[in-house]
Amino acid sequence: MSPSMKRAPLRVGLIGCGGIVQKSHLDGLLEIPDLVTVSAIADPIPENRNRVGTAADVPSAQRYEDHRHMLARAELDAAIIATPHHLHAEHVIAAARAGVAILSEKPMATSLEEADHILDTVKKRGVHYGIVHNFLHMPGTVEALRILREENAGTPQTGRALSLFGKTADQADPNAVWRASKAAGGGCIGDSAYHEIYLIEAMIGSPVRYVEARVQTKFFDFEVDDVAFLLFEHENGALSTVATSWGMPIGRDGNLCEVYTRTHGIRIVSRGRELFCMDKSNRKWQSVALNHGLDDAALARAGHANCFAATFKALAKGNPPPITCEHARHNLAIIHAAHMATTSRRAVDVKAL
Repeated sequence: MSPSMKRAPLRVGLIGCGGIVQKSHLDGLLEIPDLVTVSAIADPIPENRNRVGTAADVPSAQRYEDHRHMLARAELDAAIIATPHHLHAEHVIAAARAGVAILSEKPMATSLEEADHILDTVKKRGVHYGIVHNFLHMPGTVEALRILREENAGTPQTGRALSLFGKTADQADPNAVWRASKAAGGGCIGDSAYHEIYLIEAMIGSPVRYVEARVQTKFFDFEVDDVAFLLFEHENGALSTVATSWGMPIGRDGNLCEVYTRTHGIRIVSRGRELFCMDKSNRKWQSVALNHGLDDAALARAGHANCFAATFKALAKGNPPPITCEHARHNLAIIHAAHMATTSRRAVDVKAL
């Protein structure tokens, strides 16, 4: 779809119909029929094609084994990329060359070289490209950002985020789980903590400029990282940290993002499912009522559903998506800087990458 084209509902093709599409993407897309029609799908696994194709009422002729055939034959305005990390660049570039708008799962690529190839291609082809930063659209996150922006809570000076999980040996088997494979772009910092990186940056309200870090493998016998501790200095001088691991099964308290101003603390829990505020004068955390009116299943997919709605509203008007390719590259550069800082034992300037 040309960036200047205005039409809705947009005809969308799905590249990848695996777990994330079946658990979150598809339900979110089916909730916005005025904005999106799933017109075609592509996945090499027949079971995935059948399950998603049936749920989305996609004609059999528009269920493709090869994404290249879908892009060549289907009439599409946009494509959603939801494949393993190492395939993102290939699939995004193919969609850009087909002239359709693109919404890709994170990260945009597995290297900055791939990311720059994507940037060059979408610019030359004149197509819009967006990235799925879904937890920015969760009820708790939206309200936290509103409070920081509109209420007299002060300017964040420091912050911290936790992204701690306890994977089993089966979940850490690189032969069975692509997220545990180096070749597929796995690892805890680029997979799990990717979300906390953009969340803490959004809550601080200033881009990360310098990164110090230790990214290592401590818990499992594989080639990717399973623990990382990151220290950020933001452009406005604020400081924040992100701690992530796949070997620390702490539970609910292991997943939060919080910032502190001179007068208040603001904390989102479970990536925006809950929100708490603290007035430092009494030092008591108070739960903030979100009034989302969603059951547990709907709340779990709310981030994707709201992200899709915001993205396709923008694309239908010919506007860029909320999270652009520049945002996506910046987040990837932070992750790359963390690996560099681990090796060099010194801070890395994100702007130099």
